[in-house]
Amino acid sequence: MSKRLLSRVLNGLRLNDLMRSTKRNQLTILSLHRISNENDYFFDPIRPDVFEELIKYALKNYQIISFEELSENKESYKKPPLIFSFDDGYYDFYEYALPILVKYKLPSNHNIVNECANSNSMIWTQRLNNIFNHCKNNNLELNFETDGFNENITKSKNNWIQFYSKIFFHLSKLKKEQRLKVIKDKEDQLSISAECKMMSWEQIKECSKYDVEIGSHSYSHDSIPSLIDEGALTFEILNSKNEIEKHIERPVSIIALPNGQGDERVNEVIRRSGYKYLLYVNDAINNLKTLSGKHPIILNRVNLINESIYEMILRTELFQSKLRGLRGRL
Repeated sequence: MSKRLLSRVLNGLRLNDLMRSTKRNQLTILSLHRISNENDYFFDPIRPDVFEELIKYALKNYQIISFEELSENKESYKKPPLIFSFDDGYYDFYEYALPILVKYKLPSNHNIVNECANSNSMIWTQRLNNIFNHCKNNNLELNFETDGFNENITKSKNNWIQFYSKIFFHLSKLKKEQRLKVIKDKEDQLSISAECKMMSWEQIKECSKYDVEIGSHSYSHDSIPSLIDEGALTFEILNSKNEIEKHIERPVSIIALPNGQGDERVNEVIRRSGYKYLLYVNDAINNLKTLSGKHPIILNRVNLINESIYEMILRTELFQSKLRGLRGRL
């Protein structure tokens, strides 16, 4: 039985309702990225029609709120609260997701990368996806050689996802200049260019007028924990906040770290920078009774990927996460 069919059967048996019944006094934050009809093997966007089905499911079973409402209401919800949270600032949010959110009059959060808004430049992870997609789609051999590191698709036994994970992990440990040089050299070698439209400041400001809480996703989407220099770390976190506030003319209280990577040193800089909420992606939910104390308040998010609506519903209800935990204990 396929995963899609199994998920449909489990939903038909109302497993999703059973799992959601445990969410009293719990906040669910969904982590989303691209909403588009484009195809990307390594970072496939959620289709707009599936996103709308997710919206309908959430409206029926949750109270959809903003972070601002969270700070005001805490435990006064008739249904479990849920927040839609987006990262990166892709233009397809403005093109596809925002009209759906406006149609249903729903709030959301979008954490943007300043560098992308300033120059429509693409984050390094998407440029890496483009390289991998180009080689996979055209049956090209792909290899990466940097300072003693040497990996290629053959070594990974033609497992593209495994190979991608190795390269992603390696590049995330490099300094920004070295990482971008590796990517640019590979793009030049393959004669491809980075093409993916990001939102402009004008569009980001317009989003903020439609109940989209704009947050930071760092200034340049660097690998934040790898920044040894305190000045560079502060620039990524504090300058991002200050510049966004200048453009949208509203306070920024939310930050989501790129690729969910952080540590106590990073958290301290975030605290000093005046953020109220720090978002991670770890497929967990949040106890409303514990959302207090010193800032930043660290919150968990549930990552959603391009799947059928039945699989997405089960992921929202933590079925896959709890199944992984069960397997780990067996």
